[in-house]
Amino acid sequence: MKQKLWLWIFLLCSFPAFAQKADVRGRVVDDLSESPIAGVLVILRGNNQTAYTDDNGRFLFCGVNEGEDVLVFNAADINPAEEPVIIPVSGTFDTGDIRITRKPTDNLSFTATIDEIQRAMEDDDAGGLSQDVSAMVIFSNDIFLKNAGYQFSQFRYRIRGYQSRFEERYINGVNFNDQVRGVFNYASVGALNDMTRNGDAVNYFAPSAYSFGSIGGSENINMRAGNYARGGKATISLTNRNYYVRAMASYSTGMQDNGWAVSASIGGRYSDEGNIDGVFYRNISYAFGLEKELNNHRISFMTFGSPVERGQQSASVQEAYDLVDDNLYNPNWGYQNGKKRNARVVKSYDPTGILSHIWRIGEYTTLTSGVGVHYSRYGSTALSWYNGPDPRPDYYRYLPSYHSENQTAFDYYTYLWKQSGKDNISQVNWDRMWEANYINNTEGDGSAIYMVEERRRDLFEAALNSTLNTQFSERVKLTAGIGLKNSLSKQFKTVDDLLGAQYLLDTDKFAERDFPGDEQTVQNDLERSGRRVYEGDVFGYDFRFRVNSADIWFQQEHSYRYIDFYFGSKLKYSEFQREGKMRNGRYPDSSFGKGKKHRFTDYALKGGLTYKISGRHFITGNISYQTAAPLVDNVYISPRITDQTPENTESMSIFSSDINYVFSLPNLAGRISLFNTNFYDDMMRYSYYHDSERTYVNHLLSGVNKIHRGIELGVNYKLNDAWNFDFIGSIAEYYYSNNPEGVISYENGKESGMAETVYMTDYYLGGTPQAMGTIGINFFYDYWFLNLNINGFARNYVEISPLRRLASNYTGVVPPEANGFDEQLYNAYRTLTDQERFGSGHTLDFSIGKIWYLPNRNSVNFNLTVNNLLNREDIRTGGYEQARINLDYPERFASKYYYMQGINFFFNMSYRF
Repeated sequence: MKQKLWLWIFLLCSFPAFAQKADVRGRVVDDLSESPIAGVLVILRGNNQTAYTDDNGRFLFCGVNEGEDVLVFNAADINPAEEPVIIPVSGTFDTGDIRITRKPTDNLSFTATIDEIQRAMEDDDAGGLSQDVSAMVIFSNDIFLKNAGYQFSQFRYRIRGYQSRFEERYINGVNFNDQVRGVFNYASVGALNDMTRNGDAVNYFAPSAYSFGSIGGSENINMRAGNYARGGKATISLTNRNYYVRAMASYSTGMQDNGWAVSASIGGRYSDEGNIDGVFYRNISYAFGLEKELNNHRISFMTFGSPVERGQQSASVQEAYDLVDDNLYNPNWGYQNGKKRNARVVKSYDPTGILSHIWRIGEYTTLTSGVGVHYSRYGSTALSWYNGPDPRPDYYRYLPSYHSENQTAFDYYTYLWKQSGKDNISQVNWDRMWEANYINNTEGDGSAIYMVEERRRDLFEAALNSTLNTQFSERVKLTAGIGLKNSLSKQFKTVDDLLGAQYLLDTDKFAERDFPGDEQTVQNDLERSGRRVYEGDVFGYDFRFRVNSADIWFQQEHSYRYIDFYFGSKLKYSEFQREGKMRNGRYPDSSFGKGKKHRFTDYALKGGLTYKISGRHFITGNISYQTAAPLVDNVYISPRITDQTPENTESMSIFSSDINYVFSLPNLAGRISLFNTNFYDDMMRYSYYHDSERTYVNHLLSGVNKIHRGIELGVNYKLNDAWNFDFIGSIAEYYYSNNPEGVISYENGKESGMAETVYMTDYYLGGTPQAMGTIGINFFYDYWFLNLNINGFARNYVEISPLRRLASNYTGVVPPEANGFDEQLYNAYRTLTDQERFGSGHTLDFSIGKIWYLPNRNSVNFNLTVNNLLNREDIRTGGYEQARINLDYPERFASKYYYMQGINFFFNMSYRF
């Protein structure tokens, strides 16, 4: 079998091509810093071949003809350049380091959502290139993704409507999407911009050199010490966003003659209070890396972390914003001892270590392996109360609208909301909570009526990835890899602050109300009934998720004169299990110890074809089908207190396809795409407080089908060497396409496993605009740069609440002209099930900057960015429907919103030495 395989490879890949012609290789570096530049389009003009630089700045042409030729270098962030070469008859011709002048760029982003490098084809050959080019070079600098990922992040725009779990993130070849939520934690690299700029991004499911890919794209951040140029950089930034000041400093030795490289960075972000009342930000970050180069091996170690403490803003109802006349109203804070205190504070710390190894096995074969270890400490505080009024200032009973039938009460609450000083009820009243606890200490049992709890979601993960890259011939390339990952998620809550109380009784307050006198049901832990807990103690719930996975994959790329194509497949095994550390009184038989182990075997297939109409015009199509195990976070009905899951737990299926027209003319380049993605049998879990039942509820939906389809347009027009213009837009629709089954479980034990159909067909997914566009004006001359973007968005919907759409809620509702028609009931039904659509909005972003070159290759640069100049009124950019159901008073159902800030700025100055 092995002999047949190698014979097939030999016939397919034409090995003799390597022996008969020469190879050309080189490295593109920044003329100032000498750091490698990734994503540069390199054209070998006479041979009609193209390549693009990897994350080390290297490029390679295989099997080229001898003689004089010209290398052409183009990318959005460099000044175009040409380099004449003389190619030998055979062997390898190495150009060495080719220095390129880089345009200055610096912004708040860690990297662009998909790819920070903009496509800019600026070849002088009016006749155009031949068909003998690599189309993936065009897509690696996709103008649509670069602009949509950065310009529309402020609108919570998601590329093609995909969730973040469908975007893969790697560091030094190791995958860092966690296995519980499926996402990458960007906070773990906060204020480490200088260490995270080098990388390689792949659009959608296209072939990559480090992973099988995903429908949302993938990105590998190169943080190996040897990849940073020798020198240092110091940066100071001022802004009026979540933090006010950012400082960073980094230094790298570069790869020295003894084969060692060292890199280090430290940074921080701070504000005593940001642009929103009660919100603060305290962060310090660090990174340290070592690398050793020995013959054909490179061994590197990198560690980094970014501990942060920040106050949060919460959404509120429209009525509250109107009452205080402030769209940035934050209900989380109040005065305590004359100082602002936020009830919702996040404390997180994600120390990470990565050991990686690159082995150049041969001239055209490389094996890259890495092991990453990651620990995440994440805690979020919140108010909790028992036998006392709700302390949240925007609780609906404290709003004037709740008293609309009593004019006196309505006027009184309106007066209280609009008053200043101690009579104002729009903020948290810390003194009143301390007073209630003090009275209970002296006249009651000393148990806390009010307290602050910290909800913890800690995670330990270890991952291994190994990838083989080999070039069979100048036409055929194979990439294959394996991945292993082990995760342990610890979820529990602790007593953060008793607010002067003596202790807290570890029982469920909602169960005590609904099961009076039942001493077993009310216990959070039957192993320690009647337990008193104190500050720092674990209480309420305590459980673990153990998740393991293993995958193996390959992809093969073929490139010919008129056609390129690729194909690949992936096989993945995953398992997870819940382990309870408390025996809950509501679920004594399914809450404690190790639960059922859930196992899934999934696969993925993908392929793509590109037809080269000419060297500047391409038609390409991509198609993929995959199954994916449900996220452990979405499987359990009430994971805090029971191991119960739906009976039909299964993998979801995803079918995705797109067709694209890509063009690259001397002054005009871009892409037009049609895409369609179908999701089948997804699982979703909603957790909320059910006001009618007066308890927390978990609502798990299974068998959810969704459709994402639309059009994308991205065009760049180059007027001359100084001016160019961007035109970006997308019109799409993301909606639910069936009525799934839902299971409701009350955490007080009153009801469990209530299965019922939820009407969701044709409702839109919320939380992201489904239409958007931007016009960008870009100027660069003599190291002055200016960018102006006018952005617009529309078709943004509130995410629906399944509880409003239960089939049983509307059994008595009949359409007009039918027997038994009730107009009031029918109108209430229409009001409750209608999906709110936000209005459209627009913003303007303006940036200006300059870079000065000093002696000894040092430089100073600054840039100023101002956002949302046209946005005089704040824009509602997300939200959800409240869960309450009351057919008698449908007007009480307001939606909750998040608001953009009206105008913000970012000033940055850096010194490179």
